[in-house]
Amino acid sequence: MKKLIAILFIAAAMLARTFAVPVAYNESSEENWSSISYRNVPILKILDSKDGYVVLYQKGKIGTGRTVIPKSWNRGNPENPRKLKVRFLPGGKLKSFMTVVKKDGEFHHVVLTVPENRNDSVWGVISYRQSVEGTDKETLEDLEY
Repeated sequence: MKKLIAILFIAAAMLARTFAVPVAYNESSEENWSSISYRNVPILKILDSKDGYVVLYQKGKIGTGRTVIPKSWNRGNPENPRKLKVRFLPGGKLKSFMTVVKKDGEFHHVVLTVPENRNDSVWGVISYRQSVEGTDKETLEDLEY
């Protein structure tokens, strides 16, 4: 019985190897390349304001950076799709991060993956009377990674 199972396993492996397409071929063929790229950046602090989020992020383990993400990007329509998506962390095992997605080298959208609980230490608040500069921008500037 053991020999029969071993023979079937070897036959299945040989059959799979016969019909498999080499990985090097897939990577070298330009029609298989995607025009979309992304970059994940760890978030240190998110400051919530009336018109946007001020995100403090870690730059390549050396220093921090700051950017403003308008809340208006969360609304979209068929002509102008959403540029901001906020998704919540599952189970608290992961740290907050920001994903910047580019299409053909141009900014496409940003995803903030953050804890749902606003009492978490990553969340902060800017006074709603204070206006934040940069909440009227159309694209996310190139971040220093």
